[in-house]
Amino acid sequence: MVRNSKKRGLLIIPGLLVVLLVLLLFVLSACGTGVIRDNQNPYNFEENKYYQGVRGVEMAFIPGLPPYKMYYYGDNYDNTFDVNIEVANVGSSFSRGGIFLSGYDPFMIEVQGINPARAGGSACIIDIGNIGFGEFGGTLRCDDFFVGVGSEGTLDVFVNNLFGSDGLYSGALDPNRLGGVDFGYRRSAGGQERYSIGFNDQGIDVEYANHGRLMIGLFQGIDFSRNFGVEYLLAGDTYEYPGGEIGYVNFDGTIRNWPPGLDQTYQDFLITNCFLYATYAAPVVCVDPTPFSQNRKVCYPKAFTGTKGQGAPVAITHIEQENTPRQAIFTIHISNVGGGDVYDPGRLEKCSPYSPGRVTNEDLNVIYVGDIRVSGDLQRLICTPNDFVRLNPETGKGIITCAYDIPFSGIKSAYQTPLVVELWYGYSKTMQKRVLIKRGI
Repeated sequence: MVRNSKKRGLLIIPGLLVVLLVLLLFVLSACGTGVIRDNQNPYNFEENKYYQGVRGVEMAFIPGLPPYKMYYYGDNYDNTFDVNIEVANVGSSFSRGGIFLSGYDPFMIEVQGINPARAGGSACIIDIGNIGFGEFGGTLRCDDFFVGVGSEGTLDVFVNNLFGSDGLYSGALDPNRLGGVDFGYRRSAGGQERYSIGFNDQGIDVEYANHGRLMIGLFQGIDFSRNFGVEYLLAGDTYEYPGGEIGYVNFDGTIRNWPPGLDQTYQDFLITNCFLYATYAAPVVCVDPTPFSQNRKVCYPKAFTGTKGQGAPVAITHIEQENTPRQAIFTIHISNVGGGDVYDPGRLEKCSPYSPGRVTNEDLNVIYVGDIRVSGDLQRLICTPNDFVRLNPETGKGIITCAYDIPFSGIKSAYQTPLVVELWYGYSKTMQKRVLIKRGI
């Protein structure tokens, strides 16, 4: 009997150790995570795989800012409060965006910097065409002026080195690697102004221009503060910026004009996040100049399926390939998988809840084909549609068909190479928090 009791004791002690170990691991795993990442799997930087996932710029209310319950004490300083937002770029693209606060009663609550009685500035619309390594075309149109883009003109005024050491984005992006971009406008003989972008003799680091960097420069005319937004510029979760950048946006609020006889009321704070983003993918494809040959080959064309996303809310889900003796033809399937709304990036100012313009179907579900080429070759693929694709509003999906003219006529064997695809778009997500406001004693 004593021998059996000892055996039972030996079994009980390891069991307690296992329970204690599990509890310890649970406590440790709960430490060190940020506000936004509390609801997601915590980052493990040793196992983090970049350019995966379906998230872009995420946001979250800082706990207690605002609190779930507030009190009104008449004309007292205690009526002030803060709405503090954490903004984290957990995707793989550089992003520029704006945070907007709305949903509350503007007669009861006043937020510094937001005056709904004063209409926000006019919303600007940027339409881009002919994106590539040459003349930039499109239009920049606001309520009070219109700028057309073209290749002819008698007067040139340029902002040289947009990304250079003295350029517009020198503080946020690399000071030299995009120094070959000139941005400005031309005025034609008829008086019409024209914006244009060119690549000067300094050259341009094409690979560095990807991941949203060039897109941010081209759409620099967008002003999120025009309609009471607080702007941010954040790097994504890449090898250069592991984990991505995090920023904080604060709104200072005051409770005013308390209705007589009211004891308590609920107020809602709606946060709208509007941002520019890019989806980048470079799957390896097989280029075969002799698709009908029976010779031994290192590869054969096959479909690519993106099951894990590319670290962006718009995903390239599937690429079908067909080879001819002169061309490699790619059918690219894209889908909105981030749970938010896709905006034409040139019309992203209308995302603001204070924008004077009404959002229409023309403003939504438009994705620009920012870059499409075979890696190492600056030849832009010929696509249908060529400049942008409109997603189906019911399914959030779209298709682009592109053809690559094989430049090596003397090669008779197949070879593998990355197909670079970058998509540009605006994106919007919202979140809400309800608070109780009571009259103080």
